[in-house]
Amino acid sequence: MALDRGAAEAALVRLAADAGLDSAEAAAEGVIRIANEHMARALRVISVQRGLDPREFALVSFGGAGGLHVCALAEMLGMRRALAPIHGGVLSALGMLAAPRGRQLSRTLGVDLAATAADTIETALAELADQGRAALMAEGIAADALTYESSLDLCYRGQSYTLNLPWTSPAEVERAYHEAHEQRFGHRLDAPVQLVNVRQAVRAPEQALDLPDWQAGQSTEPAMIRLHGLAEPVPVWPRAALAAGRELHGPAVVTEAVSTLYLAPGWRATVDRVGNLDLDQTN
Repeated sequence: MALDRGAAEAALVRLAADAGLDSAEAAAEGVIRIANEHMARALRVISVQRGLDPREFALVSFGGAGGLHVCALAEMLGMRRALAPIHGGVLSALGMLAAPRGRQLSRTLGVDLAATAADTIETALAELADQGRAALMAEGIAADALTYESSLDLCYRGQSYTLNLPWTSPAEVERAYHEAHEQRFGHRLDAPVQLVNVRQAVRAPEQALDLPDWQAGQSTEPAMIRLHGLAEPVPVWPRAALAAGRELHGPAVVTEAVSTLYLAPGWRATVDRVGNLDLDQTN
C-alpha cells in the first residue's frame, strides 16, 4: 500500500492548526512522542511493575514499524541494548514455526488456599493434564515425549488481580505468594490467600530451528535524505546489502521489504551471523 503523501500532509496540517502548532512536521513529531509514551508505559507494565529493571535487558523490536521506535523507547527506559531481527515485520510467523506445540488449560476454583486440600488441587490439575495429553496425542505426539507444568493463579481475598506461581504444596505456595506480592507491589497483606484458577501446561518437545547464515546482496552506496530535526542528510541503507559484521552508526535509516529501522544518533548497529541488527548505545 503506497502512502498518499499529499493526503497525509494535509491531515497533519489540519492537526497542527487545531493544536496550535506551526507546522505539519511539529504535529507529526507530537504524534510520534505520544505513541512512544504509550508504548513505554506498556513496557513498564511488563518490567518495572513486575519488579524487573529494564536496564538489565535488551529491547527486541518487531513488526513493520517496531524499528522506527526502538531506539527512542530504549532511551526512555534507560536501556542501552536492543535487537532488530531480520524480517522483523513477520517475526511472529517465525515464532509460530519455532514454538513447540502444546495446550494451556485452566479451571476456576475460587476457594481459600488454606482451606483447600492438596488432593483437591492435584486432582483438578491431573484432569487438565489428561485433556492436554489426549489432544496432543491426537496430533501424533507420543505421550512419553510430553512435559507438564502446573501453576496456580492466586490473590488476596477481595483483590481483582492475580499472580501466577508454580504449584508445590498449599503451605509452600502460600509462602511464595506473600513473597511474590511483596516483590511486585512493595508490601504484603495479613489476609487469606485465594486460589482463583489452577493451570496446567502440556508441551511437546521443541523443534530445533537452524537459521541460515546471512547472505548479503551486492554492496551499494546509500541514498541520502533529510529528516526533521537533523541538520545533516542521513544515509538510507538497504538491509539486503549489509554483510554480516557490518557496523552502522546513527543517525541512519535501514530499509527492507517488511520493516524499517531508524538508527538514532548515538546508536550503533552491527549485523550478526543470521542478519539481525544488534543495537547498542555508544554515548
